[in-house]
Amino acid sequence: MNCKNCENTLRTDYSFCPDCGAKVIRNRITVKNLWYDAVERFFNIDNTFLITFKNLFTNPDLVIVGYIKGVRKKYLNPISYFTIAVMLGGLFVFLNKQYFPEAMDYQFSSMNTQEMTDSDKFGVDLAKKFQDYTFEYQNLFYVLMLPFLALISRLVFINKKEYNLSEHFVMNIYGYSQMSICVNLMYIIFLWNAELIYYGASINGIFQILYFSYMFKKIFKLNLKQTVLKLLFFLVILGAVFAIIIVLLGMYLAFFTDTFANLAPTK
Repeated sequence: MNCKNCENTLRTDYSFCPDCGAKVIRNRITVKNLWYDAVERFFNIDNTFLITFKNLFTNPDLVIVGYIKGVRKKYLNPISYFTIAVMLGGLFVFLNKQYFPEAMDYQFSSMNTQEMTDSDKFGVDLAKKFQDYTFEYQNLFYVLMLPFLALISRLVFINKKEYNLSEHFVMNIYGYSQMSICVNLMYIIFLWNAELIYYGASINGIFQILYFSYMFKKIFKLNLKQTVLKLLFFLVILGAVFAIIIVLLGMYLAFFTDTFANLAPTK
């Protein structure tokens, strides 16, 4: 018999191909073995996803620097890890829109609109519209933000010559994916409670800042003072980038959509 993956000749008693490592499949697909394969792939004790997820919290430098230096089997590669983050983001958006459409509106539903002026209502409606766009297209934002994050971190660590721009991209895709997986899992778990999601989202930014600071501290072997200075530099550049993005998004909404026309207060 031959391996169905690499066509290498196999003995009939082999369970795995000695050439490519693929498992030898002899049974037809059933619901039972589909479920078993999924559980074994994602939750077994040697699974690279679980090892990667754990070590990106405990030893992010081992995962990230290890991958950059050539460790490619022990941990999940950054593109695959990012794909899982995107998948969870898409699942959250689907569940939110289909089954819990009010889950993200806690801060708006708790407002007393009867005491608001027309301009206040316009501002609230605009903020809600912006939030809806952000969550609906979050996966696109993930993809678009990664090159900016890589460039910013390269500028922040311009005095550290050992890593190039592409390697900074690897650092940021691992870090961003780790945070995205955690946040989207939190959103999915708490979809039934809009208040919990609201407070979770409120501290999300702080959580991400602390994690990225920790990640870069471990990678570049920084002391506390160096970490704080690099963080401040990072935040200044990131703030400028976000300001530009918000302006561009506002211009897009104003000139290429009818968002402002629909939100304008009626007389």
